Amino acid sequence: MSEFPTDKVFVRICHVKRGYEDRERHITAGFAPHGIPVNWFLDWDISDISAEEKARRVDSQKLLPAEISCSMKHIGVWQEFLASGYPYCLVFEDDVILSSSFCRKFNEGLAEFADPDRNAVVYLGNGGNYYTALWQLKKGRHLYPAPHCRNTDSYLITRRVAEARCAWFAANKITLPIDHQIDRIDAQNGVEVLWFERPIVEQGTQNGTFSTSIIGRKSRARFYQRLEWNWKKYRRQLFGYTSRPQR
Repeated sequence: MSEFPTDKVFVRICHVKRGYEDRERHITAGFAPHGIPVNWFLDWDISDISAEEKARRVDSQKLLPAEISCSMKHIGVWQEFLASGYPYCLVFEDDVILSSSFCRKFNEGLAEFADPDRNAVVYLGNGGNYYTALWQLKKGRHLYPAPHCRNTDSYLITRRVAEARCAWFAANKITLPIDHQIDRIDAQNGVEVLWFERPIVEQGTQNGTFSTSIIGRKSRARFYQRLEWNWKKYRRQLFGYTSRPQR
C-alpha cells in the first residue's frame, strides 16, 4: 500500500467534543491501516455558538443549529490550514468510510492534480450519489470536471481556494448549508470543481451506516436507506448523475 503523504497534506476531521463516540472509534480504526493522522477539529459545537456569535455570522432563519455548527467547523479548518505551512488540506467529516485502496488512489490523484497552486477542489466521496457517467471515464484518470460539489464529507483544497473561501466568510454571513454555500463561493472565484472517479470515500450517514446527526432531518430505517443508496449508486455509476437541488 502507498504511504499517505503526511509531509504535504494537512488533515482535519470535523467532529464534536462529546457524543458520537461510535464515529470516533470508527474513524480511528478506519484511518490506522492507511497511516492517515487522526487530527480532530472540535471547535464550534452547537453549544459553543452563542446568540451573539450566531447573529454576527449567520443570516438565515432556516438553517438548523447543526448546519450552522458544521459550516463554522469547516471554516475553522481552513483557517487552521492557512496558519500551517502545508500546500494541501484534506477535510473529512466524522462519518466517512475509506476505500481499501484509498492511499494508492489518493496519491495517484494528487500526482494527476500536479500543481499545489491550482485553483481547484477535489471531492473524493460520492456524497449525494453523484457520478460521472461510465462512458466518460478514461483508464488511468481519476479527476473529472464537475458542475458542483459532492457534499463536504471528504475533499482536498489548496491554499488558494482556502484563502478565497475564508475571505468570503470574513466579509459575508452564512446563509446556506456549507455545501451549497461553497458551491456559490467557488463559482464566484473561478474554482475548478473536480470529482474523484470512482470515489474512494463513502458517507456513512447516507449509505445507512450511521444515523444523521442533524436534528430536524428525518432519519429513515438504515436497512431501507442502504437498499435505496446502493440501487441509486450502481444505476448512477452507469448513466451518470449530476442534477443538484437548488437552495
